[in-house]
Amino acid sequence: MTLCGLAFAGANRGRDSLGRMPGLMTAEELAGIDLSACETNVGIRRAGQGVQSLQSALHAAGARTAITSLWKVDDALTRRLMELFYTYLWVEELPKAEALWRAKQDLRREGAAVRDWAGWVLSGDPH
Repeated sequence: MTLCGLAFAGANRGRDSLGRMPGLMTAEELAGIDLSACETNVGIRRAGQGVQSLQSALHAAGARTAITSLWKVDDALTRRLMELFYTYLWVEELPKAEALWRAKQDLRREGAAVRDWAGWVLSGDPH
């Protein structure tokens, strides 16, 4: 797990004075981190900066659209929501906002609690 990973901004700068590669994260390092997407839309309010969250970081990094959650959600139901979302998006070729809305409606019809589907929000380009 040390031969694959992610390259971030600054990865092309080479090794630092301690021999580390800033901007690179191995799969081994990644495996040790909790990457749950829960509460990705919740952030810390900072004076003069607004709310800082993963959602705002994604848009600052250039993401045109992000789907983030307002609170902790069940992993299995999140997976189901995303399966439905991508089916509507890629197979039925619906706009992103409508695909998310339909996926949320399906979860509701399947009996999922409000807390398991209502907290997901789409920001950015809805198409």
